[in-house]
Amino acid sequence: MIEETRQRVRSRELAVRLYDTWVRDRQKRPDIGYSDDPKDIEELARINHKTQLVEPRRLHLAKMKEVAREMTIADRVALLVMMELPALETSALLHRLSRQLAEDPEAKYFSVVNQADNCGCGCGCCCGAMASLPYEEQISTHHMTKPYSIDPFNEVETPTSERDSLLIRDFLESHESLSQDVSTRINSRYHHMGREFG
Repeated sequence: MIEETRQRVRSRELAVRLYDTWVRDRQKRPDIGYSDDPKDIEELARINHKTQLVEPRRLHLAKMKEVAREMTIADRVALLVMMELPALETSALLHRLSRQLAEDPEAKYFSVVNQADNCGCGCGCCCGAMASLPYEEQISTHHMTKPYSIDPFNEVETPTSERDSLLIRDFLESHESLSQDVSTRINSRYHHMGREFG
């Protein structure tokens, strides 16, 4: 029991540190390119899409993959939800999960009911059909066909059995704890730093 608690604390620390790293990385993105020349707009759109979405996302998931084995599946998925989903979609997902949990305390997170928002670890949304495409096309196609799913193409390499064992209650606990940690330990710190140097 003590060892399990220690592992959960270690997982949470890694998750918060990883999120902090992502925050810092986002600040290093190149500036968005602009042009008044219509001939340049299409090429600039392609470049901006790559530098603002595709490359940052690829680097974030690569960093997650490095420590994924040391994190719980609940923390991994909670982080991915925080990374990928707009606030409105996250709220809709949490509301749906809460209703499912009220009906069944042992309800699983990855299910047909939840595929609209949580397909990320390989739930069968046809990500596999895109596997032969170049990485940038995979991300572009996935965002067009299913914009609010997480971790398409299972880049973190979560085993299917581990993915399917995640319970809604464990995900909700992780998401709540991580959200609080991010708010108090990361967002507040940067907010105070901004006030000091602003």
